[in-house]
Amino acid sequence: MKQTLLITAPFPELWRDSESVVVIDGIGLDGKVFVDDPKIDVKLVKSPEILYEVDDAEFAQFQATSEAVFQELIRELNRVHGTNHSERYWRIVCGAWFLQFAQVWYLRWKVAGEVYKQFGSLPCPRVDLDWQELLPVTHDEASLLYATDIWNHVAYAEAFSFHAANESNCSFVSKPDRNRELLEYRKVINFGLPSQQEKSKLEIFLSRLSPNPKVVLAGVVQTKLALVVMHLRLGVLPRLWRFTAKLTPQPVDEALRSNLLKPSGLAMNSGFGQFLASAISSHLPTVYLEGFADLVTQTQSNNVLTKPPKAIFTNTLLHRSEQFKVWCATVVSQGQTKLFSGQHGGGYGVSQFRNWSEIYEHSIVDRFFSWGTVSHNEIDVPACVQSRSVKFEPKLLGYLLVVLGPVTRQQNNFNLGNVHCNSSYYELLKSFFARLSPEILNQVIVRPKNASAVIKPARVSLDQISQIFDGTLSMDDGKSSLESQFRYCRLAVVTYNETTIPANLMANYPTIALWDSKYVRLNPQAAEIYKELERAKILFHSPSLAAQHISDIWSDIDTWWNSQHVRNARANYCKHYAYQAKFPVLTVASAIADNL
Repeated sequence: MKQTLLITAPFPELWRDSESVVVIDGIGLDGKVFVDDPKIDVKLVKSPEILYEVDDAEFAQFQATSEAVFQELIRELNRVHGTNHSERYWRIVCGAWFLQFAQVWYLRWKVAGEVYKQFGSLPCPRVDLDWQELLPVTHDEASLLYATDIWNHVAYAEAFSFHAANESNCSFVSKPDRNRELLEYRKVINFGLPSQQEKSKLEIFLSRLSPNPKVVLAGVVQTKLALVVMHLRLGVLPRLWRFTAKLTPQPVDEALRSNLLKPSGLAMNSGFGQFLASAISSHLPTVYLEGFADLVTQTQSNNVLTKPPKAIFTNTLLHRSEQFKVWCATVVSQGQTKLFSGQHGGGYGVSQFRNWSEIYEHSIVDRFFSWGTVSHNEIDVPACVQSRSVKFEPKLLGYLLVVLGPVTRQQNNFNLGNVHCNSSYYELLKSFFARLSPEILNQVIVRPKNASAVIKPARVSLDQISQIFDGTLSMDDGKSSLESQFRYCRLAVVTYNETTIPANLMANYPTIALWDSKYVRLNPQAAEIYKELERAKILFHSPSLAAQHISDIWSDIDTWWNSQHVRNARANYCKHYAYQAKFPVLTVASAIADNL
């Protein structure tokens, strides 16, 4: 009887000389099964089909369990660092990392559990790799890791071993370039650490003019001129805030980590709670443990205020800057400063299960300034789209621009909105293109998400996407901005539910949304609003119906787009998720002033 192996990554060393394999998410980034040996019997496990079964009750249980683990982590961090920081302090500092890690870790655990139920205990070959090699320095670097083949390979193997309770045989295989792509990218991003910059003469001058501003505006998505206006509206002199103190990766303290967060308590002694708690020691970024003292010292020495401000407002730094988070946590913990954040992208308030980033912000801030005029949370302040409005007009006889979503094999949040780890995404797109008339198909331009960005591990390349579509479609290389590309087109087709949809509808740009409803899970309020988009033929879930609609309106898009039912659907959507203020900078500044 032939032996069946469990394969969790596209490394041929894992299935060499095997006859039968079970493969988790075995569709490569090129849309093909990566175990391509015809002599091997391949059974595919598609994680979206498993994760789709998660319901509200399961998500609530996950939240309760992970919260119990986080409370234990807080106690451990205070013990290790000899501090007595509040819960809010630690939520600001490391809550974003923990929430993302917990969601990703649960998804891997869930899929591995279903594999065990279906196939029983399977030998699971693993790449010979030390856990220290995959230990992130920062949250930014951790986010990168969760999309890589090598990290997910280890995560799935550990999750399966947990479910199998050591029934499964684990062999180790050698892979010379096991994490080469990751190591190369680490050089580019400097482990997620900021590049040290000397303070400019202007920065020093402004800090002397305003040594203790009542409101700090840092990481705000506005032009320099708009920032000046915001400061003046709030009655403070403009300041520049950069958190770029010199930080370096710290050596891993294995002894310290071996005594960190031993599973205890009811929530952690069974199932996922135990699996999550036991993983903290080998996944907690070093900036929160070995490098924490240096982080605190550098942050405080570079950003000194003699008295706390009344409020801090940011759009982006709570996600991107470890130094800013520590400084915020320190100041806010003194009890005299309010912490405000403003929405910086689409997708807030629409999903069935809130993403980790949305949960994080709402858990730490006093007020959250949203893009819409309808509140989704008790701390929400309905405002407007806070970035600078970009005006772009369609070209009457322009192209059809198809905007792709992010492409990875593994799912990193509960909503499945970005899940392209099976072939369904490209199958939907291929079906759509196949149903377009030759005339329209010859005028298609495909725009990958972040086409101009630095190539990241596990991200499909422009050439790969082109090959998926048999090299027959024109590809946008991303050398120009998405907004500028819109100016050459008469209609956009957007295939994911994030920032481009609200941005286009706010700009009144003719747009069609196309995605599989199975993988875009909406909350009840959002579902009603999106249903109106469907009735107006702005949103489609059927590739054939979308293609037919485009054929119907191609010669006269304005008549459809300016029809009353389309205008009403667009206006209702924008009211909730993309309200356009005449002067957004003054709208946001006034909202901040009203909540001081």
